[in-house]
Amino acid sequence: MIRSAVQIACVLTPFWAVEAHAQSSQQTSNFGCTGLQENGELPTIEGRDGVFYRINADLRMNHPFSEQTVEGLAELSRALAANGTTLIFVPIPTKSVTMPNHLPDNAFLYGFDLDVATHVHLDILQRLTHAGVTVVDARSAMLETPVGELPFFKADFHWSAAGARETARAIANTIRALPEYPDMTKAQFETTPQGTGIAFSGMRRVLQKHCLTTLPEAETITYETTQIQSLDLGDGGIDLFGAGTDTIPVALLGTSFSDSSINNFPGFLAEYSELEVINYAMTGGNQFGAMTSYLTSREFEESPPQILVWENPIYNNLAQFGDTPMRELIAAAGRTCRIEMPTQIEGASATVDLTGYELSAEDTILIDTHRNIDARAEFAFGSSTGFERVKTIERGERLDRTGRFYMPLSGLWDDGAATVRIDLEHPLSTTPTIYLCPNLTKDET
Repeated sequence: MIRSAVQIACVLTPFWAVEAHAQSSQQTSNFGCTGLQENGELPTIEGRDGVFYRINADLRMNHPFSEQTVEGLAELSRALAANGTTLIFVPIPTKSVTMPNHLPDNAFLYGFDLDVATHVHLDILQRLTHAGVTVVDARSAMLETPVGELPFFKADFHWSAAGARETARAIANTIRALPEYPDMTKAQFETTPQGTGIAFSGMRRVLQKHCLTTLPEAETITYETTQIQSLDLGDGGIDLFGAGTDTIPVALLGTSFSDSSINNFPGFLAEYSELEVINYAMTGGNQFGAMTSYLTSREFEESPPQILVWENPIYNNLAQFGDTPMRELIAAAGRTCRIEMPTQIEGASATVDLTGYELSAEDTILIDTHRNIDARAEFAFGSSTGFERVKTIERGERLDRTGRFYMPLSGLWDDGAATVRIDLEHPLSTTPTIYLCPNLTKDET
């Protein structure tokens, strides 16, 4: 039987066999490191020239990108486009497919195959493109990093300024090819080197405990980008990373890859695209933190960007928490929450009778508390026969408290729910507004 590359990536070697073989073929560490593979906190292997790879992330080949995840991103793209925003999705590649020349000889003992890993990465990009999502191949971009520079730090999993620069260049090329680009307000930016900087690295700190000599610092040349000339001032002009126009040209959302100031990623993106960039990325927000905080905010509702760039490491599972996070984004982006539902208030609870509405599992309910203090909302759905199902939305401590929670009506009974009681953390001193949000994105495929 002939297997495809994607299928091969799913064939796993028993860990005990790999470990035994790996130990018998263990290469000598250049830093006196021992036990990195068995490190329960962060299993790692040492590659060439002081480059380290996480076993569970950097050597992973089968990434969690189901058809449901692809369709969810496609729905999100359509919802944003319906209101004038173009989504550009940027899956950050693994270190192994971006810096393959630094892999150790024994990487194959952990099941790693560069051809398969590359095929899987490209397959995800192709599936997203086929579904109508605009994507950027950051792997190919970072492979173009000039000789003498590395796209990732040696003993950390984040990109260096060089990796950020090459990815920003690729994103800018994608932006320039958009049909709306010629009509967007342009400006000129200049990026200048500022010397050498060292980023904090939690990974390096973990690894150093297992090594005798000092590991390579997360060191990179730092840069600063400034606006030098506006090409289309209009009435008010624009300022780099600030206000100045009613419409944001580019909103940057993502993880610590975008949030770290040391790599100047938003600056490079502004320079190469000649567009103002507002950075909303969030360190420690995981795959949805920045997007949820931004799309559920009044700022997004009142002034959506023309282009939304969303970077996310390819190994982040967008289905990890079920369908609720992605469905929240789709409902917020679609801005279809216009059907106000009469609400009864008691203490910290709001109750709605759903029997008078034609509801589908594709629809969503929004509660807008009109306050920014609640991190949790519990939706207790009641059936016509007296059963109850509880679904919860909880914002992490780093996420913004926007006061808005979007709950999809999936996972309920065949005939839907008859009632919903929404329990909040604090008593309601003012009446919240509850809306029905019909899902219109599937009708546009």
